[in-house]
Amino acid sequence: MKTLPPSWEHRTIVPSPLLAIDVGNSRIKYGWFVPENSRTGRAWPMCQSFTATTLEAPTPWDQIRGWADPLACPVAVAGSNPAVVERVATHWEATTGRRPGVVRDRSRLPLTVAVDAPDKVGLDRLLNAVAANELRPADQSALVIDSGTATTVDLLSADGVFRGGAILPGFALSSQALHHYTALLPQLSLADLGPDEPAPLGRNTREALRSGIYWGQVGAVRELIARIDGAPAPWLVLTGGGAAWLSPQFPDAPVVPSLAMHGLVLTAWRNEVGCGS
Repeated sequence: MKTLPPSWEHRTIVPSPLLAIDVGNSRIKYGWFVPENSRTGRAWPMCQSFTATTLEAPTPWDQIRGWADPLACPVAVAGSNPAVVERVATHWEATTGRRPGVVRDRSRLPLTVAVDAPDKVGLDRLLNAVAANELRPADQSALVIDSGTATTVDLLSADGVFRGGAILPGFALSSQALHHYTALLPQLSLADLGPDEPAPLGRNTREALRSGIYWGQVGAVRELIARIDGAPAPWLVLTGGGAAWLSPQFPDAPVVPSLAMHGLVLTAWRNEVGCGS
């Protein structure tokens, strides 16, 4: 899947601040992004304000009005939950009279995708890759580790091509599965699992769960890093709600809490999505 829009280097339009809405499997994230210069000299979206809600919660209009005028500001929506993406976009239009830009078409992403079925790759994974391509060192491959409901480990080759990756249960999903498919094991929340590092040897059921879930996740990610890409070592970036829990084990990897939102804004800017065109 090739990039269809013209490259950013040849654009003359200065990007405007933009409201990004990222719809995940458990949360809806809202961010107000403004352009700043990146190390490449191109515009990088800096998150100036951020909030998140559950999927069922109402739109946080009061907070959004504190950032910008929802009747006039550019808005882009995307995410890994298509039904809720459409619900959010329809509600926004009904409330403001303006249809937000919805990023669905993967062919409009500034990214080459080299996998068996590009249209079936989760949009959140691809938006992560769009942003990681702006951050990774030139001519170095990268691995994007996104620790959310699921944990994904995805490879960008040194030429910026998305090559695929691996998907495994995230921290909270692992705990939920152990609780639901056993008679007595309690369910631990993400907060229960950290932030302190659990002892490998649990001396009660709760400690044993914390150990298995945490070190199992760390071990899986380390093994995938070792097996997905060889020498030289890839550049790593961590994102997602569980990134803070993984970060101590990968101290050289930067943590970008909502990497996909940055990718959404970059895509919107390059396609003028949500900008009234």
